[in-house]
Amino acid sequence: MDCHKTCVCASNIVSCSKMNLTNVPLALPKYTAVLDLSFNSITRLRAEWTPDHLSRLHSLLLSNNGLTFLSSEAFIYVTKLRYLDLSSNGLRILDEFIFEPLEHLEVLLLYNNHISQIDRTAFSGLDRLQRLYLSQNSITRFPLELVKERSRLETLKLLDVSSNRIKSLPLYELQVLPAWIKNGLYFHNNSLSCSCDLYDMVARWYLKELNSATDFKSSHTCVIPGQRKEKMAILDLDKAYLNCSEVKTLDEEAYLEQFLVLDCDTRQRDMVKRWALPGNIPLSPANKTAVIRSDGNLQIGPLRLEDSGVYTCYATSDSLNETLYVTVVVFNATTAGG
Repeated sequence: MDCHKTCVCASNIVSCSKMNLTNVPLALPKYTAVLDLSFNSITRLRAEWTPDHLSRLHSLLLSNNGLTFLSSEAFIYVTKLRYLDLSSNGLRILDEFIFEPLEHLEVLLLYNNHISQIDRTAFSGLDRLQRLYLSQNSITRFPLELVKERSRLETLKLLDVSSNRIKSLPLYELQVLPAWIKNGLYFHNNSLSCSCDLYDMVARWYLKELNSATDFKSSHTCVIPGQRKEKMAILDLDKAYLNCSEVKTLDEEAYLEQFLVLDCDTRQRDMVKRWALPGNIPLSPANKTAVIRSDGNLQIGPLRLEDSGVYTCYATSDSLNETLYVTVVVFNATTAGG
């Protein structure tokens, strides 16, 4: 490849953007680390688009090409990719195991295509994927397998399926996910059917200040059943139409001699957690009725009346500090009605 005629080469960056290309240039330098092929007319990415292993290539940009076809072997010679941009193309289907060779991939951009079908194994093998952008497509099913227990992509912390054609969400399964996953689940601007269960979930996420709920508050809308298909703000469902019960911060209620586990459900994964007892008294190892579990949650009990009060979890990491409060009310009875 002649850098001076076809592309611009700057050290290990090869920029071929806006060069009216219909195919990937041949004989790319083996030292290429960043390859920018955006804004061309490369409509098909065949298996032989690079006949050589590009072992140093970590970023491949193919946006705005009118790309409609990905060979099942398109990525076998670029397995060290960490960043792949396939956005703003004409892709309609993601076939089985299509990205499996990309075990080092961290960011995958697929927004603004025409994707309507995603095989449940399409993202298998992406063990290091952190951010997956699927917004502005024609997806009708929420890809729960990417985030639920046992099948989830373990490192995934952002999944954007906003602005698609999803009409319903697996609400219970989403509610029970840890906060660090929910914090990066973006599903606004879909055609969700209005319900009090939907309101309850979004309101709880908003109260918890999850980014996915607060960043796009005005875009969290739902469709009112009926011929007119009117949209309304999900967080207004407690005020009008369905008159859903308002969601407020919930207290933990229990009875004498019971045990309680207080959740420190943080917006970031693997944070260091410490607890303080009512009155902001630091938890002492000598305390036998309040013990921090291996998951960072606090177990208290057998409960006494004096265990009522506000418990505080202080969570810290290199990039975030978070404080969570749990109010415990202990009733003066051993069981309900006892």
